[in-house]
Amino acid sequence: MKEFEEVRQWGKMRGIDGADFQTQYQRVLQEIVEIHEAYIVGDMEEVKDAIGDSMVTLINLARTVEMKAEDCLESAFDVIKLRKGINKEGSFVRYAKLTEDEKDFCDITQGNPGNEYFDEYHYNTLKPEDFKQ
Repeated sequence: MKEFEEVRQWGKMRGIDGADFQTQYQRVLQEIVEIHEAYIVGDMEEVKDAIGDSMVTLINLARTVEMKAEDCLESAFDVIKLRKGINKEGSFVRYAKLTEDEKDFCDITQGNPGNEYFDEYHYNTLKPEDFKQ
């Protein structure tokens, strides 16, 4: 994605690409905290800015360990995209952490009984209600 490369170039120009892991990790944490602080006071423009800043710091953090953030995202999404589970109060809880009754619900609504993942062909057929008990 063009924006990821632009962020890397921005960091390189400013010498951020040579920063050590701890420095970049602390920047990520600072930006993540700013999201919450802005949300608490209702400043949605600042929330937007802090989310963007967090993404920039994550792109830079990935670079410090010689990775590309988009590869990290793709790898993570490949693991979770077919994961079974339920939405509990707005938070996704994966199959392995559910009660037996909740697992039964997932097995019925999401298919592939007894497995933590649903089949690839169900990816575009499941609906939000299939994840809410």
